[in-house]
Amino acid sequence: MKRRRGIEIYFVLYLAALMLLLSDSPKRETELATTALRSLVGSTFRLLAEKQTLLCRAIVEHDSVRIVQFDSINTIVPTGLIDSIHYRIVAEDQSSGTTLSLPIAGTANAGAIAIETEQYGQALRIRWRLIRAERQPFLYRVRIEAHAKPQLPPTLERDQRAQLETLLDSDDFPLQSETTFLVGYLPDFPTTQPPSTDQPPLDSALAVQLRSLFAQRAQETTPAAAFSLVPEFTTIRTVPFVQWENRIAIYGAAPDRDLAQPPRLSGLSAALVTIEGNAIVVRSTSTQAGTTNVRITLVRRDGAEAEAVFSVVTHSVQQPVIPALLYPGIEYRFDPNLSNLSGIETRALLRDDDNLTRVSSSGEPFVFTPTLRDTGRTFYFERYVGRDRIGQVIPIPCEMFPPPEITSVRRESDRQFLVVCRAYGLDSDQRSRVRLELDPPGKGTVQELYGDYSYDPKANVRLQQFRVTVSGTTGLKLYAVNGYQQRSVARDLSAR
Repeated sequence: MKRRRGIEIYFVLYLAALMLLLSDSPKRETELATTALRSLVGSTFRLLAEKQTLLCRAIVEHDSVRIVQFDSINTIVPTGLIDSIHYRIVAEDQSSGTTLSLPIAGTANAGAIAIETEQYGQALRIRWRLIRAERQPFLYRVRIEAHAKPQLPPTLERDQRAQLETLLDSDDFPLQSETTFLVGYLPDFPTTQPPSTDQPPLDSALAVQLRSLFAQRAQETTPAAAFSLVPEFTTIRTVPFVQWENRIAIYGAAPDRDLAQPPRLSGLSAALVTIEGNAIVVRSTSTQAGTTNVRITLVRRDGAEAEAVFSVVTHSVQQPVIPALLYPGIEYRFDPNLSNLSGIETRALLRDDDNLTRVSSSGEPFVFTPTLRDTGRTFYFERYVGRDRIGQVIPIPCEMFPPPEITSVRRESDRQFLVVCRAYGLDSDQRSRVRLELDPPGKGTVQELYGDYSYDPKANVRLQQFRVTVSGTTGLKLYAVNGYQQRSVARDLSAR
């Protein structure tokens, strides 16, 4: 059975817009249109969990624990026309009732397990693992709550879109949905093993519940009306010659027994299609920039059919925006230009000449501030898409600021000069300030004009002015010297 949800949404959106445009009672029809939109879009916004339970079964023999079954990954996919989705995840221990809020991107420990969450586009991927082998069963209920805003179809006319956007932008319009799944662990002890006297007895009620869950997983049947495919990404954004993947969750069918034939795929000249758990995984590589629409179809043994469509947009590789040269103490921004990719892991890093990674990101822009100890080093910027490095490794030297300069010497009288110096460095770094030295020394006086000091934070340049009075000696040379003992080119001074 083909889904008609998209057609129904578009119909009501157009109807609501027309009600607003044609009505003689704008206030009344605005209320009706708001109610219609909230009811319809809210009814289509659901969170679908790929699996209702993630179970681990183990055999405990003396001091060792052997895992015999482990389902560790779940994917949560939203449905409906939505934007700006925000998640909240809570895990509740079913034995103690204690709860733990989980980060949207990161890892949190809950007793003997670690739960890792990561958001891919609008979908969530949740993994769990054992931190230590346990002799007691446990069961967690993971609850995922989501808030989102409705999304308008791109085909709406300008007047209709303007009217509907006014409704959707109101603060009381966020959509809400939630779903739950279970994470369970059940240790079994061989009957030949004598009971341990130093271990507490198994929680019998929890063990019974877990055994029931394992039995349900083995014998569960599929409701005929819920057959559907939901892709993790509706749009894959990639670059040429890099493998991407999309995971399409299967609802309403057990892949190991309910499918009449393998998945049918159209739109790609070459792709690897596998069934992993309750999902179809499509992997492929684009060879040139452009857009491809991919359709995947699944047929159940009773003849029911489900399909999903997603797009693959292949972008030309963009050049990163990075500095060509680094100076110590200055914060630099690096933009890898990878943020428009999806369905594929991206990474950017900056490493030093000891091969130590200083900064790493998942393709997002990052900042880096070298220190004085980095002066003379060469840093290397790299980008990765999937396992492949794209582009060249870009060397970026870190150098000391240029030496100071005497930019002008203006005679004010026979023995007096106004000297302007340019110095390079941070305004907060007193060692980048300059002083003037006469050669030979003691043949004049130097006075800094502090009131004429200025600093350009964009160029990290300071201007200092001095008044120099010399004696009658000829052949005097003048140098600007900073706190790092960098010296300017000499300037000649002589009295008339």
